[in-house]
Amino acid sequence: MAFACLFSIGNSDLGLHRDIRNPDNPEVQEYIHMQQRFQTAQASLPTRPPLASPALVAGVRPYSSTTSQPRPVFAPLPAAAPVPIAPSYVAPYRPSPPAVDVRASDDIARNILTFTHQLANQINENYRKTTIFSPLSIVSALALLLVGAKGRSYSELAAVFGLNDIIQLHEQFGLMVNDVQQPTIKTTSPLRQLDEWHYNIRRSLRNYPKNRNAPHELHVANGLFVQQGYSLNPDYRQAIYEVYNSDVKILDFENNPTLAKNMINAWVSKHTRGKIDNIIADELPHTTRMIMANALYFKAMWEIDFIVGSTRVEDFYPNGEGTQPAIPVEMMVGAGSFPYYEDVQLNCRIIGLPYHGNLTTMYIIQPMRSSVEQLSYLQQSLTADVIEQMIRQMVRRSIIVAFPKLHITESLKLQRLLQRMGLAGIFMGAQSDFALIGNEASKTPAYSAVNSGLSSLENLNAQRRAAMQPNQLPTPPSELMVADILHKVDFVVNEQGTEAAAASAAVLKKSGPDVVFRAETPFIVLVRSDLTKLPLFYGIINEPPAASPSTHRNI
Repeated sequence: MAFACLFSIGNSDLGLHRDIRNPDNPEVQEYIHMQQRFQTAQASLPTRPPLASPALVAGVRPYSSTTSQPRPVFAPLPAAAPVPIAPSYVAPYRPSPPAVDVRASDDIARNILTFTHQLANQINENYRKTTIFSPLSIVSALALLLVGAKGRSYSELAAVFGLNDIIQLHEQFGLMVNDVQQPTIKTTSPLRQLDEWHYNIRRSLRNYPKNRNAPHELHVANGLFVQQGYSLNPDYRQAIYEVYNSDVKILDFENNPTLAKNMINAWVSKHTRGKIDNIIADELPHTTRMIMANALYFKAMWEIDFIVGSTRVEDFYPNGEGTQPAIPVEMMVGAGSFPYYEDVQLNCRIIGLPYHGNLTTMYIIQPMRSSVEQLSYLQQSLTADVIEQMIRQMVRRSIIVAFPKLHITESLKLQRLLQRMGLAGIFMGAQSDFALIGNEASKTPAYSAVNSGLSSLENLNAQRRAAMQPNQLPTPPSELMVADILHKVDFVVNEQGTEAAAASAAVLKKSGPDVVFRAETPFIVLVRSDLTKLPLFYGIINEPPAASPSTHRNI
């Protein structure tokens, strides 16, 4: 089974937006009342019919078991007077919407940040000029696998997210991904809280545009591409649709792998606004049965724009300030009120560059006397808890910031890296077990009959537990395994400002800053959803892209 995960990013400038939330907020009370009202009225609500694929999906090289009847599909009861139900009839399940559990969400986010940090260490085990990847894109794809995993595969994947309650894990992570994609704070769950620095607004060094109508776009798409003739477990199909809004497409890898490849590449290009092309460059083998894809597209405006006319070619020092060799880069300059903190014990500092709407922030973490060597030491010392603690202690300060323009395109094959992190079984045919995803249509399902009184996630969990019972006949091994995980990134950081340089320069001379932050030596970049605490992008920048000769002449 091939498995692709991909995303794209671009950014620019923002306007200041504030959110004030507390337990006494009327919106919080209204949310609680809404949940209560929903549960009271849910019996009268219509039920969404089960998914029906035009050709229930095609698949993996299967296994054999005993034949069983397909799951019956029941139409919802009419909304008229109560209708007597035959003894053999089970009323369709009407699940209530899960409520946000902030503690569980924070645990998931912390575990994903731990996974992020470990993956960055693996990627940078051998020196790299730049590393950039999307943790959210990668773990979203892993979550699709986890839904249908059991045995060792289940244990390995569940450890990434950390919660023992698998149903709560998927429900909360699904809600987090939904909130991450909201364009404004008004449409997110009011139970989530922003970090303290968001409320500490202070006078800036300069006036800057408050582009309150500037776009903030974050789009996460999941796609499941399956071989014609492969039958998905109906509970798996329903779960990935309801929880992760995943597309299911039927392709013919066996007879037309080139067309299948082109259709997957087109899907990825569409969901990344054309930023990611040809995620699958090589021809797919005829034995391919399934490809899982995740695409993430992010574009936002800065809260405080960089000053376009102030960008100049300056030196970047990989081995420490003032050392050689130096790299000429396009260095942007901005000034304003930014969140900032210095950690004396770790001898490092962190600055936040918020995006418009205050939903997302780019955090820059840098040793005080940074170099490639010092950044490597810091990376080994950092943990998810340490990073979150630093963010909690940030306050807004008047800062002049210099930051290099970035345009980084990177492709990664993650199999070897994930194997070293403990995710080895999913890549090994003898040990991978994704039998709950489905099976070849000519074979018997490896899942038990569905109890329609439970949700799809509960059904899958019941099937997982049933396979572990000592008196249960052993489930035939799944022949579905992960061949590799492909990850491609297009990451852009630029000014996109509209403020004239002359006026800004005059203001800068009149007002002295509290801090001057120059990212002219190696640093870590973390783009974080501040409401959910999910890491959208993570990077280690030892040597940013050099300015082109033409840029030298034009700037």
